[in-house]
Amino acid sequence: MELMKRKNILVLLACLITTISIAQKKEQPIKPFGQEELSESKKEAASYFKMENYRMAKTFYERLVVNDPKDVEFNYRLAVCYLNTNFNRAKAIPLLEYAANANSKDIPKDVLFELGKAYHYGNMFEKAIETFEKYRIAKKGSVDAKSKFDLWVAWSNSAKEMVEKPLAASFINPGKTVNSPTSDYKPVIGSNDSVIYFSSSRKGNTGGLTDDLGDIPADVYFFTQTDSTFTKAKNAGASINTPLYEECLYLNMNGDRMIIYMEGDIQGDLYIADLRGKQWNKAVSMGKEFVTKAYETGACLSPDGLTLYFAAEADGSKTGKDIYKCTRTEQTGWSKPERMGDNINTKEDEDAPNLWLDGKTFFFSSKGWGGMGGYD
Repeated sequence: MELMKRKNILVLLACLITTISIAQKKEQPIKPFGQEELSESKKEAASYFKMENYRMAKTFYERLVVNDPKDVEFNYRLAVCYLNTNFNRAKAIPLLEYAANANSKDIPKDVLFELGKAYHYGNMFEKAIETFEKYRIAKKGSVDAKSKFDLWVAWSNSAKEMVEKPLAASFINPGKTVNSPTSDYKPVIGSNDSVIYFSSSRKGNTGGLTDDLGDIPADVYFFTQTDSTFTKAKNAGASINTPLYEECLYLNMNGDRMIIYMEGDIQGDLYIADLRGKQWNKAVSMGKEFVTKAYETGACLSPDGLTLYFAAEADGSKTGKDIYKCTRTEQTGWSKPERMGDNINTKEDEDAPNLWLDGKTFFFSSKGWGGMGGYD
């Protein structure tokens, strides 16, 4: 029964990770820009796009496409914005199809590659594979290695096989008592499965700030669940949350020790906090070994608390983000981080290490071990 319960909660957590919308709202018509604001809006859109602030660029290009539906550049750039934001990426398909078939010398050189990605996100894997091949031919076989082209082709082929043999799964959305209209992610649980902590970029977070990309810095929240009943999510408090970013990465089996990624004025590092009664103590640095330039995006402890696993991209790394481990004794501090072997790490990114309760089974996400694309 306990194992089944854990399986059920993991399915629920998958809902949080993917941030399924609470309800499908009817989309409001997008208004075009007026003539007096059109010129300046084009400049702002191009500026955001150049800075790769795709969320803000999207809000401009959606309106610019309404202004001029036949403009190839507007269609292409809006599609790229959809592909690089966590919304409905398949919306890029008709925009890229138009751009790829336009009778214009302004057709973007990588439009077929982007169209292949869009087909992939739309679960049209056969068309994705065909489009990637057209792109390869158009480039005469000379494809920039930085584009990860071969990886995208492998993902589409793998995804095509995987969807032919689906696994049964059900998803439960905890609803508006837990989820917000913005990002809710990185849920963690202890062994009792009843209290779930997660990170959220919702209105009302500590400090009320907004970053350069228009996002609200995340705070740590928690809620409890009994069967299919969920309490209202609550902020974990000022001992953990600050006006900058906090993300919960790990909760121990007892539910009284948490590893947190906390962002400082210059960089972010790993911190740890202990629960005393119903209040969390102030989070403290895990040690000088983790005050680094590396961006640690995932972490967990072994059941005895003496081995730490974490994900980071080391300075000058040629294999992207990898998983490392450190050990300690009851009397000593953490050892120097050691990169785990190639049976776990690949040339692509690895992230989100999670050691199961048995202390032997190791879960992590990877872009390099094959799958449906991105992290699996």
